[in-house]
Amino acid sequence: MTMMSDLSKGLVEEILSRVPITSLRAVRSTCKQWNCLTNDPSFTKKQCDKAAKDLLVIMLNDFKVCLMSVNLHGIQNRKDVVDPSIKRIGELNQVKISNVFYCDGLLLCHSHTKEKEGNTTRLVVWNPYLGQTSWIEPRIPYRRSDMFGIGFDKNNNYKILRVFFEFGYNVEYEIYDFKSNSWRVLTISSTIVLYKRGVSLKGNTYFFAQERIKVEEVDKECVLLCFDFTRERFGPALHLPFHCDVRYDDIVLSSVREEKLAVLFQRLDTEKMEIWITTKIEPNAVSWNKFLAVNTKTITGFEFEVEPRSFFVDEEKKVAVICDIHRFKPTKTGLYKTACIIGEDGYLKEVDLGEAVNVEESPYSCPLVCSYYVPRLFFEQE
Repeated sequence: MTMMSDLSKGLVEEILSRVPITSLRAVRSTCKQWNCLTNDPSFTKKQCDKAAKDLLVIMLNDFKVCLMSVNLHGIQNRKDVVDPSIKRIGELNQVKISNVFYCDGLLLCHSHTKEKEGNTTRLVVWNPYLGQTSWIEPRIPYRRSDMFGIGFDKNNNYKILRVFFEFGYNVEYEIYDFKSNSWRVLTISSTIVLYKRGVSLKGNTYFFAQERIKVEEVDKECVLLCFDFTRERFGPALHLPFHCDVRYDDIVLSSVREEKLAVLFQRLDTEKMEIWITTKIEPNAVSWNKFLAVNTKTITGFEFEVEPRSFFVDEEKKVAVICDIHRFKPTKTGLYKTACIIGEDGYLKEVDLGEAVNVEESPYSCPLVCSYYVPRLFFEQE
């Protein structure tokens, strides 16, 4: 019988490169030889190249950060020969996560838990590929309402942006530098209010933003705002391809394979849903192309029960996958989470993601797709 130890290094490397990313930690602990092999640059490059071709997404589901494998093969096949699937292949479940942000293979996880002594809010950076975590201690205590962004500067030094409110409407900004392991206060004067969670792209983080509106004022335009981690400043307002009010309309930001931004938009008083993708995106310039336009009224059984919290697109297959919560159906006993797959011709498929068990803690009961996932080989703090 041939043993693994009898095989050539090249063959062992080829076999282990087919092991799922989330199982590599167990592989490394099997023996010293495999640990050395899986940390070799040639192996990690092969593993990352393979993962880049796979459709892996980061999903926050039931307060757990999960790595999901998405199979959309055969999605356009009307005969249902091949069903699409979204399967969990790994998760971070040691702590309860309420929000997650992705940048270049790293996950910034915002943890909020209720304890007898009071609420506890923490921040941890996780590299799923290497199995490394790093807890980020605050300068002043974190809050559940804090907004975060993660990115890197031109020297590939990773940083975290924190935005929080002090004394009512007074917005404070601070930045964490991984090189110095410390927070610094940023002095930023702005009348613009950031809305919703940010999305990282090419080292910077993009937010929806709007001028602060007074009671007697009419609606002001919603724009896109980029935080540049090299300059440690926000760039100019970037216009969206439509006019919207973030307080009422459904609008969600997403990234497309760490190369482009995508935005889902549905006005409050219409059934028309649009998805736009950037053709150019820089801190001070943006251009858009319409990817999808669907009249949800014509799609049988499709309706957002809550505001869609996240989505992602597959440009090659011309489909969008939208995470939502659906209400009772004859075959269901309560609320359940779904991934609705929509194409150019409208509704295509619905993938069941399980029962919505934390509805009372909405919006966190709704699945949140953070980003496509591509492994990062190194994560070091000096």
